[in-house]
Amino acid sequence: MIVFTGTWYDGKTSAKVVAECRVYDSGGICVEGIEDGKTLVSLPHFNDVKVSSRLADTPRYMYFPGGEKFETGENDAVDRLVAVFRGPSRLNFLHRLHRIESRWSYVLLALAALLVFLFFSVTFGIPVISSAIAFRLPPSALRLAGQQALRIMDQSLLHPSELDSNTQKRLLEHFQPILRNHTSYYPTVLFRKGDQVGPNAFALPNGMIVLTDEMVGLSEQDDELVAVLAHELGHVVHRHGMRRLVQDSLLGFTLLALTGDVSGSSELFLGLPVMLTELAYSREFEREADHYALAYLRSHDIPPRHFAALMERIDAEMTKIWHTTGGKWPSYLSTHPMTEERIKEFE
Repeated sequence: MIVFTGTWYDGKTSAKVVAECRVYDSGGICVEGIEDGKTLVSLPHFNDVKVSSRLADTPRYMYFPGGEKFETGENDAVDRLVAVFRGPSRLNFLHRLHRIESRWSYVLLALAALLVFLFFSVTFGIPVISSAIAFRLPPSALRLAGQQALRIMDQSLLHPSELDSNTQKRLLEHFQPILRNHTSYYPTVLFRKGDQVGPNAFALPNGMIVLTDEMVGLSEQDDELVAVLAHELGHVVHRHGMRRLVQDSLLGFTLLALTGDVSGSSELFLGLPVMLTELAYSREFEREADHYALAYLRSHDIPPRHFAALMERIDAEMTKIWHTTGGKWPSYLSTHPMTEERIKEFE
Protein backbone atom coordinates (compact mmCIF):
# COMPACT_ATOMS: atom_id res chain seq x y z
CA MET A 1 0.00 0.00 0.00
CA ILE A 2 1.20 3.49 -0.84
CA VAL A 3 0.12 6.32 1.47
CA PHE A 4 0.70 10.08 1.11
CA THR A 5 -0.94 13.30 2.24
CA GLY A 6 -2.19 16.36 0.42
CA THR A 7 -5.15 18.69 -0.07
CA TRP A 8 -8.59 17.63 -1.26
CA TYR A 9 -10.95 19.77 -3.35
CA ASP A 10 -14.52 18.64 -3.98
CA GLY A 11 -14.77 20.41 -7.37
CA LYS A 12 -17.93 22.25 -6.33
CA THR A 13 -16.70 24.81 -3.81
CA SER A 14 -13.41 26.54 -3.01
CA ALA A 15 -13.16 24.69 0.30
CA LYS A 16 -10.11 22.50 0.81
CA VAL A 17 -9.53 19.61 3.20
CA VAL A 18 -6.23 18.24 4.46
CA ALA A 19 -6.47 14.58 3.51
CA GLU A 20 -4.64 11.28 3.20
CA CYS A 21 -4.64 9.18 0.06
CA ARG A 22 -4.21 5.41 0.29
CA VAL A 23 -3.70 3.18 -2.73
CA TYR A 24 -3.95 -0.55 -1.96
CA ASP A 25 -2.01 -3.34 -3.62
CA SER A 26 -5.24 -4.41 -5.34
CA GLY A 27 -5.43 -1.01 -7.04
CA GLY A 28 -8.26 0.40 -4.94
CA ILE A 29 -7.89 4.03 -3.89
CA CYS A 30 -9.38 5.84 -0.91
CA VAL A 31 -9.10 9.47 0.24
CA GLU A 32 -9.97 10.37 3.84
CA GLY A 33 -9.96 13.63 5.76
CA ILE A 34 -7.15 13.66 8.35
CA GLU A 35 -9.09 15.60 11.01
CA ASP A 36 -12.35 13.64 11.05
CA GLY A 37 -11.38 10.43 9.24
CA LYS A 38 -14.34 10.87 6.88
CA THR A 39 -14.10 9.06 3.54
CA LEU A 40 -14.07 11.68 0.80
CA VAL A 41 -13.89 9.31 -2.18
CA SER A 42 -13.34 5.62 -2.79
CA LEU A 43 -12.72 3.98 -6.15
CA PRO A 44 -12.13 0.33 -7.07
CA HIS A 45 -9.03 1.06 -9.15
CA PHE A 46 -6.34 3.71 -9.45
CA ASN A 47 -6.61 3.65 -13.26
CA ASP A 48 -9.87 5.62 -12.93
CA VAL A 49 -7.78 8.60 -11.78
CA LYS A 50 -5.90 10.99 -14.05
CA VAL A 51 -2.47 12.08 -12.83
CA SER A 52 -0.71 15.27 -13.94
CA SER A 53 2.81 15.09 -15.32
CA ARG A 54 5.75 15.95 -13.12
CA LEU A 55 7.28 19.41 -13.48
CA ALA A 56 10.33 19.79 -11.25
CA ASP A 57 9.09 19.69 -7.64
CA THR A 58 5.83 21.52 -8.19
CA PRO A 59 2.68 19.91 -6.73
CA ARG A 60 1.03 17.03 -8.60
CA TYR A 61 -2.68 16.71 -9.16
CA MET A 62 -4.89 13.64 -9.21
CA TYR A 63 -8.23 14.18 -10.95
CA PHE A 64 -11.19 11.99 -10.02
CA PRO A 65 -14.16 11.10 -12.26
CA GLY A 66 -16.61 13.23 -10.24
CA GLY A 67 -14.61 16.43 -10.75
CA GLU A 68 -12.75 16.19 -7.44
CA LYS A 69 -9.03 16.93 -7.21
CA PHE A 70 -6.26 15.83 -4.86
CA GLU A 71 -3.10 17.95 -4.66
CA THR A 72 0.14 16.63 -3.20
CA GLY A 73 3.78 17.58 -3.07
CA GLU A 74 4.95 13.98 -2.62
CA ASN A 75 6.10 13.47 -6.18
CA ASP A 76 8.09 10.30 -5.44
CA ALA A 77 5.00 8.57 -4.06
CA VAL A 78 3.00 9.53 -7.14
CA ASP A 79 5.82 8.26 -9.36
CA ARG A 80 5.70 4.90 -7.58
CA LEU A 81 1.96 4.73 -8.24
CA VAL A 82 2.48 5.43 -11.93
CA ALA A 83 5.20 2.78 -12.13
CA VAL A 84 3.07 0.12 -10.41
CA PHE A 85 -0.28 0.72 -12.06
CA ARG A 86 0.60 2.39 -15.39
CA GLY A 87 3.81 0.52 -16.14
CA PRO A 88 7.51 1.50 -16.03
CA SER A 89 7.44 2.78 -19.62
CA ARG A 90 5.00 5.50 -18.64
CA LEU A 91 7.14 6.45 -15.65
CA ASN A 92 10.29 6.49 -17.77
CA PHE A 93 8.60 8.84 -20.20
CA LEU A 94 7.58 11.17 -17.35
CA HIS A 95 11.10 11.07 -15.94
CA ARG A 96 12.62 11.93 -19.31
CA LEU A 97 10.16 14.79 -19.68
CA HIS A 98 10.98 15.92 -16.15
CA ARG A 99 14.73 15.91 -16.91
CA ILE A 100 14.21 17.92 -20.08
CA GLU A 101 12.08 20.48 -18.26
CA SER A 102 14.66 20.74 -15.47
CA ARG A 103 17.65 21.60 -17.69
CA TRP A 104 18.28 25.21 -18.64
CA SER A 105 19.91 24.26 -21.94
CA TYR A 106 16.73 22.53 -23.11
CA VAL A 107 14.56 25.35 -21.78
CA LEU A 108 16.60 27.96 -23.64
CA LEU A 109 16.55 25.84 -26.81
CA ALA A 110 12.77 25.52 -26.56
CA LEU A 111 12.46 29.27 -25.96
CA ALA A 112 14.60 30.01 -29.02
CA ALA A 113 12.49 27.64 -31.13
CA LEU A 114 9.34 29.31 -29.82
CA LEU A 115 10.63 32.78 -30.72
CA VAL A 116 11.60 31.63 -34.22
CA PHE A 117 8.18 30.06 -34.67
CA LEU A 118 6.52 33.23 -33.38
CA PHE A 119 8.58 35.43 -35.71
CA PHE A 120 7.77 33.45 -38.85
CA SER A 121 4.13 33.03 -37.84
CA VAL A 122 3.64 36.74 -37.26
CA THR A 123 5.76 37.90 -40.20
CA PHE A 124 4.58 35.48 -42.86
CA GLY A 125 1.89 33.10 -41.63
CA ILE A 126 -0.65 35.49 -40.13
CA PRO A 127 -0.65 37.98 -43.05
CA VAL A 128 -1.21 35.17 -45.58
CA ILE A 129 -3.97 33.55 -43.51
CA SER A 130 -5.69 36.85 -42.72
CA SER A 131 -5.65 37.86 -46.39
CA ALA A 132 -7.20 34.54 -47.40
CA ILE A 133 -9.90 34.93 -44.75
CA ALA A 134 -10.63 38.57 -45.59
CA PHE A 135 -11.13 37.89 -49.29
CA ARG A 136 -13.51 35.00 -48.54
CA LEU A 137 -15.80 36.92 -46.21
CA PRO A 138 -19.32 37.41 -47.59
CA PRO A 139 -20.59 40.92 -48.48
CA SER A 140 -22.89 40.82 -45.43
CA ALA A 141 -19.83 40.67 -43.14
CA LEU A 142 -18.28 43.68 -44.89
CA ARG A 143 -21.53 45.64 -44.60
CA LEU A 144 -21.85 44.86 -40.91
CA ALA A 145 -18.22 45.81 -40.20
CA GLY A 146 -18.55 49.07 -42.12
CA GLN A 147 -21.84 50.06 -40.47
CA GLN A 148 -20.51 49.31 -36.99
CA ALA A 149 -17.29 51.26 -37.66
CA LEU A 150 -19.23 54.28 -38.94
CA ARG A 151 -21.59 54.18 -35.96
CA ILE A 152 -18.71 54.16 -33.50
CA MET A 153 -16.89 56.97 -35.36
CA ASP A 154 -20.04 59.09 -35.45
CA GLN A 155 -20.50 58.62 -31.71
CA SER A 156 -16.92 59.29 -30.66
CA LEU A 157 -14.92 61.13 -33.34
CA LEU A 158 -17.04 62.73 -36.04
CA HIS A 159 -19.89 65.24 -36.26
CA PRO A 160 -22.39 66.16 -39.00
CA SER A 161 -20.78 67.94 -41.92
CA GLU A 162 -20.97 71.72 -42.06
CA LEU A 163 -20.25 71.88 -45.79
CA ASP A 164 -23.00 73.66 -47.69
CA SER A 165 -25.22 71.54 -49.94
CA ASN A 166 -23.83 73.10 -53.14
CA THR A 167 -20.26 72.13 -52.24
CA GLN A 168 -21.30 68.57 -51.38
CA LYS A 169 -23.30 68.27 -54.60
CA ARG A 170 -20.41 69.61 -56.71
CA LEU A 171 -17.92 67.21 -55.15
CA LEU A 172 -20.18 64.18 -55.45
CA GLU A 173 -20.73 64.95 -59.14
CA HIS A 174 -16.98 65.30 -59.63
CA PHE A 175 -16.44 61.96 -57.88
CA GLN A 176 -18.87 60.05 -60.11
CA PRO A 177 -16.28 58.79 -62.65
CA ILE A 178 -14.09 57.14 -60.01
CA LEU A 179 -17.12 55.82 -58.12
CA ARG A 180 -18.63 54.33 -61.30
CA ASN A 181 -15.25 52.73 -62.00
CA HIS A 182 -15.58 50.81 -58.70
CA THR A 183 -19.27 49.89 -58.65
CA SER A 184 -18.49 46.28 -57.68
CA TYR A 185 -17.19 47.59 -54.34
CA TYR A 186 -20.34 49.69 -53.66
CA PRO A 187 -18.42 52.92 -52.95
CA THR A 188 -20.19 55.75 -51.13
CA VAL A 189 -18.71 59.11 -50.13
CA LEU A 190 -19.82 60.63 -46.83
CA PHE A 191 -18.89 64.03 -45.42
CA ARG A 192 -18.29 64.60 -41.73
CA LYS A 193 -16.80 67.36 -39.60
CA GLY A 194 -13.55 65.97 -38.24
CA ASP A 195 -12.82 68.21 -35.21
CA GLN A 196 -10.13 66.28 -33.32
CA VAL A 197 -9.26 64.02 -36.30
CA GLY A 198 -8.69 67.08 -38.49
CA PRO A 199 -8.10 66.77 -42.25
CA ASN A 200 -8.66 63.07 -42.73
CA ALA A 201 -10.24 60.34 -44.82
CA PHE A 202 -11.32 56.84 -43.84
CA ALA A 203 -12.06 53.79 -45.97
CA LEU A 204 -14.54 51.42 -44.34
CA PRO A 205 -14.77 47.71 -45.26
CA ASN A 206 -18.16 48.08 -46.95
CA GLY A 207 -16.90 50.67 -49.47
CA MET A 208 -17.90 53.78 -47.54
CA ILE A 209 -15.32 56.57 -47.66
CA VAL A 210 -15.54 59.37 -45.12
CA LEU A 211 -14.05 62.76 -46.02
CA THR A 212 -13.79 65.39 -43.31
CA ASP A 213 -14.71 69.02 -43.85
CA GLU A 214 -11.16 69.94 -42.88
CA MET A 215 -9.76 67.81 -45.71
CA VAL A 216 -12.11 69.47 -48.20
CA GLY A 217 -11.18 72.89 -46.83
CA LEU A 218 -7.46 72.34 -47.45
CA SER A 219 -7.93 71.15 -51.04
CA GLU A 220 -7.42 73.75 -53.77
CA GLN A 221 -8.97 71.75 -56.60
CA ASP A 222 -11.36 68.83 -56.69
CA ASP A 223 -8.90 66.48 -58.38
CA GLU A 224 -6.82 66.56 -55.21
CA LEU A 225 -9.75 64.93 -53.41
CA VAL A 226 -10.14 62.47 -56.29
CA ALA A 227 -6.53 61.46 -55.66
CA VAL A 228 -7.38 60.89 -51.98
CA LEU A 229 -10.41 58.83 -53.01
CA ALA A 230 -8.21 56.72 -55.29
CA HIS A 231 -5.90 56.00 -52.36
CA GLU A 232 -8.80 55.11 -50.06
CA LEU A 233 -10.39 52.92 -52.73
CA GLY A 234 -7.06 51.10 -52.86
CA HIS A 235 -7.66 50.19 -49.21
CA VAL A 236 -11.17 48.97 -50.08
CA VAL A 237 -10.06 46.93 -53.11
CA HIS A 238 -7.28 45.22 -51.13
CA ARG A 239 -9.61 44.79 -48.13
CA HIS A 240 -7.07 46.34 -45.80
CA GLY A 241 -9.67 47.08 -43.14
CA MET A 242 -10.82 43.48 -42.81
CA ARG A 243 -7.28 42.15 -43.17
CA ARG A 244 -6.16 44.39 -40.31
CA LEU A 245 -9.11 43.25 -38.21
CA VAL A 246 -8.39 39.56 -38.88
CA GLN A 247 -4.64 40.06 -38.31
CA ASP A 248 -5.25 41.72 -34.94
CA SER A 249 -7.55 38.87 -33.92
CA LEU A 250 -5.08 36.20 -35.02
CA LEU A 251 -2.25 37.98 -33.22
CA GLY A 252 -4.30 38.02 -30.04
CA PHE A 253 -5.17 34.34 -30.36
CA THR A 254 -1.53 33.47 -31.07
CA LEU A 255 -0.30 35.32 -27.99
CA LEU A 256 -3.00 33.74 -25.88
CA ALA A 257 -2.08 30.26 -27.12
CA LEU A 258 1.65 30.79 -26.55
CA THR A 259 1.54 32.58 -23.19
CA GLY A 260 -1.80 31.54 -21.73
CA ASP A 261 -2.35 35.20 -20.84
CA VAL A 262 -2.32 38.44 -22.84
CA SER A 263 -2.25 40.73 -19.83
CA GLY A 264 0.32 41.75 -17.25
CA SER A 265 3.90 40.63 -17.78
CA SER A 266 3.22 38.74 -21.01
CA GLU A 267 1.69 41.86 -22.56
CA LEU A 268 4.76 43.85 -21.54
CA PHE A 269 7.12 41.20 -22.90
CA LEU A 270 5.36 40.80 -26.24
CA GLY A 271 4.04 44.35 -26.70
CA LEU A 272 7.03 45.70 -28.64
CA PRO A 273 7.17 42.91 -31.28
CA VAL A 274 3.43 43.21 -31.84
CA MET A 275 3.66 47.00 -32.18
CA LEU A 276 6.50 46.70 -34.70
CA THR A 277 4.59 44.05 -36.62
CA GLU A 278 1.47 46.21 -36.74
CA LEU A 279 3.59 49.11 -37.99
CA ALA A 280 5.00 46.91 -40.75
CA TYR A 281 1.48 45.83 -41.74
CA SER A 282 0.34 49.47 -41.90
CA ARG A 283 3.26 50.51 -44.09
CA GLU A 284 2.64 47.59 -46.45
CA PHE A 285 -1.05 48.51 -46.72
CA GLU A 286 -0.18 52.15 -47.42
CA ARG A 287 2.22 51.13 -50.18
CA GLU A 288 -0.44 48.94 -51.77
CA ALA A 289 -2.97 51.78 -51.63
CA ASP A 290 -0.36 54.17 -53.07
CA HIS A 291 0.34 51.91 -56.03
CA TYR A 292 -3.36 51.48 -56.67
CA ALA A 293 -3.93 55.25 -56.57
CA LEU A 294 -0.97 55.95 -58.86
CA ALA A 295 -2.18 53.42 -61.41
CA TYR A 296 -5.70 54.88 -61.40
CA LEU A 297 -4.59 58.52 -61.64
CA ARG A 298 -2.19 57.82 -64.50
CA SER A 299 -4.70 55.73 -66.43
CA HIS A 300 -7.28 58.54 -66.18
CA ASP A 301 -4.91 61.41 -66.99
CA ILE A 302 -5.10 62.92 -63.51
CA PRO A 303 -1.72 64.28 -62.38
CA PRO A 304 -0.55 62.27 -59.33
CA ARG A 305 1.07 65.51 -58.14
CA HIS A 306 -2.36 66.51 -56.81
CA PHE A 307 -2.09 63.93 -54.04
CA ALA A 308 1.41 65.06 -53.02
CA ALA A 309 0.37 68.72 -53.09
CA LEU A 310 -2.53 68.09 -50.72
CA MET A 311 -0.34 66.05 -48.38
CA GLU A 312 2.26 68.83 -48.27
CA ARG A 313 -0.47 71.36 -47.52
CA ILE A 314 -1.77 69.19 -44.69
CA ASP A 315 1.77 68.87 -43.35
CA ALA A 316 2.19 72.66 -43.33
CA GLU A 317 -1.18 73.13 -41.63
CA MET A 318 -0.35 70.51 -39.00
CA THR A 319 2.97 72.23 -38.29
CA LYS A 320 1.10 75.42 -37.41
CA ILE A 321 -1.48 73.55 -35.32
CA TRP A 322 1.28 71.66 -33.54
CA HIS A 323 2.67 74.89 -32.13
CA THR A 324 -0.73 76.19 -31.04
CA THR A 325 -2.30 73.01 -29.61
CA GLY A 326 0.71 70.97 -28.57
CA GLY A 327 0.15 68.47 -31.36
CA LYS A 328 -3.21 67.28 -30.06
CA TRP A 329 -4.98 67.38 -33.46
CA PRO A 330 -4.20 64.23 -35.47
CA SER A 331 -4.52 64.40 -39.21
CA TYR A 332 -4.44 62.30 -42.34
CA LEU A 333 -0.67 62.09 -41.99
CA SER A 334 -0.92 60.48 -38.55
CA THR A 335 -3.13 57.66 -39.81
CA HIS A 336 -1.53 57.56 -43.28
CA PRO A 337 2.14 58.38 -42.65
CA MET A 338 3.67 59.83 -45.80
CA THR A 339 7.41 59.31 -46.16
CA GLU A 340 9.50 61.49 -48.45
CA GLU A 341 10.01 58.50 -50.73
CA ARG A 342 6.26 57.95 -51.08
CA ILE A 343 5.58 61.62 -51.82
CA LYS A 344 8.22 61.56 -54.55
CA GLU A 345 6.32 58.76 -56.28
CA PHE A 346 3.33 61.08 -56.67
CA GLU A 347 5.47 63.98 -57.75
